[in-house]
Amino acid sequence: MKHPIQGRLLAVALSSFLFYFPAARAASGKAFNPDLSANFLGLIRQGTGISNNRSNPDHNGVRLQEAEIQLSSDVDVYFKAVALFSVSQTDTTPAANGSTEYGIDPEEVYLETISLPGVTIRAGKMKLGLGKHNQLHTHAYPFIDAPLFQSALVGDEGLNETAVSAAVLVPAPWFSEITVQGFTPGNSELYRSRESGEIGALVRLKNLWDLSDDTTLEFGLSGTRGKNSLEKTATAYGGDLTVKWRPSEGGKYRSLIWNSEYLGANRKGLTDGSGNDVAKLGGLTTYVQYQFAERWWAQARGEVLGLPKPTEFARVTKQSALLAFLPSEFSGLRLQYDHTKADDREKSDHTVSFQYNITIGAHPAHAY
Repeated sequence: MKHPIQGRLLAVALSSFLFYFPAARAASGKAFNPDLSANFLGLIRQGTGISNNRSNPDHNGVRLQEAEIQLSSDVDVYFKAVALFSVSQTDTTPAANGSTEYGIDPEEVYLETISLPGVTIRAGKMKLGLGKHNQLHTHAYPFIDAPLFQSALVGDEGLNETAVSAAVLVPAPWFSEITVQGFTPGNSELYRSRESGEIGALVRLKNLWDLSDDTTLEFGLSGTRGKNSLEKTATAYGGDLTVKWRPSEGGKYRSLIWNSEYLGANRKGLTDGSGNDVAKLGGLTTYVQYQFAERWWAQARGEVLGLPKPTEFARVTKQSALLAFLPSEFSGLRLQYDHTKADDREKSDHTVSFQYNITIGAHPAHAY
């Protein structure tokens, strides 16, 4: 046992060391505290096809679109843990009798391995690998809103379920990764299964090639299946293609991204309010994102919902234009215009949106 005086001297020495060496003091605190960040999206929107009722989460006027609080840290040399909570207006139906209150939901809470060679295992609640866009958080969307197929097929929050995931690197001359996921099929748009014993399956293949020192090409395929509330097998499938160009010289001021993604689904047994079969539905989106100055981006997007066109579904087309000013990686201002036309409506809808995107704290980098 140490002598009491020796213990006091040791404590004084340690305190003095931490006082005169701030880096050591920060490191000692960091060992016990996770990285903490917060992101919030403010939105001003006015559209002819958007509700004027504030109890509807997607309404005209000024609103807090979403806030995210994220904690992440290495647990030890074997595991990493992430907990991300989303704050947004409560989605109630019907909107006329709804609420303007905000709720907190666990968007992603999972444990991930960090030391297994060639494989990453993840368990918890997470965004699944159904396409490229489904894996993005709201503040990382290329445009202010999600693509049409996202809302129609898997809902605004996407396919976000409790799951176990394994991502394995394929031995190939280029980057190739296959991800296999087993999950609870509770998504309200695609599955809506209430059976706790039901397990859905998803497979995603991602490939990435360096076409040159300045250009990369990414190609992905994904598919998923699971039982729905009618005890029928619902499926979804998609493909995505992304080209990124950033010159090795002057890349701070110029870059280009072109992305196209298709998502289709067969939600067996699903009918509309009139009893018409609307189980099969698919959508395509393509956009170009061009950086023409150090802090400025110009973007354009075209979308079609209804490919192939179902017999009892009105095809919807949408065109968007966006101008973004990004002072730093922690802030952004974006102005977007949308033109939307449905086959069963004579008039088009026009929407103008302005969004500010702010991040504070140690926010991890997004996937490439």
